[in-house]
Amino acid sequence: MSEYSFPLYDEKGKVVCQICGKSFMTISPRHLKGHNVTYGDYFKRFPDAPKANEEFAARSKYGKDKTIFKEQEEKESIIGDDIIVEEEPVIDELPMQKEVERLSKKANPMEATKNKFRDHLQLYFANVKQDYLIRHYDERDGRLQFEFITDFCDPVLKVAILFPDTFWHNQEIAIDLNKNMKLKKVGWKVIEIPGVSPKLDKIDEALKEQY
Repeated sequence: MSEYSFPLYDEKGKVVCQICGKSFMTISPRHLKGHNVTYGDYFKRFPDAPKANEEFAARSKYGKDKTIFKEQEEKESIIGDDIIVEEEPVIDELPMQKEVERLSKKANPMEATKNKFRDHLQLYFANVKQDYLIRHYDERDGRLQFEFITDFCDPVLKVAILFPDTFWHNQEIAIDLNKNMKLKKVGWKVIEIPGVSPKLDKIDEALKEQY
């Protein structure tokens, strides 16, 4: 296997784009179009990279019929000295994606909400972590001063993103009213996004206002 810049799968089993490092259920032509790379060229460049994770392969037509994209790869043809490349069609991924999302939400609606928020926050924070436990120790004696579970955070940038009306562990605020103050005191930036399951545009607005 070739040396790649990113792992083939992330910790949750999703496939990783070897160009940008983002995780997906499947590497799609639509995503690769954003990199100005065709589906066929991507897998010529990364022949060992997986096309989809096991869950997606089991539940979607992509995994059951590998000829879908093979036909697309064969659309490049050479005539004389001119190379004619047919325009790469946009494959409608929404029906399959919606089915996977529907099954996921039916099984665990809260987990589906977390995954949606995490994927959106990755647009702003490359190292975003979900349900991350922050521990702070006294520099003098090494004793644990506090520990809090954050909804999401970027431990590299030290940014904690909290949804106080959405997730259960924000009940810690009732136990420790100084939670946010303590985090800020040791160098964390705290962003609170109000509302029960806020829409993505509301998350964008809160981030722009507070970060």
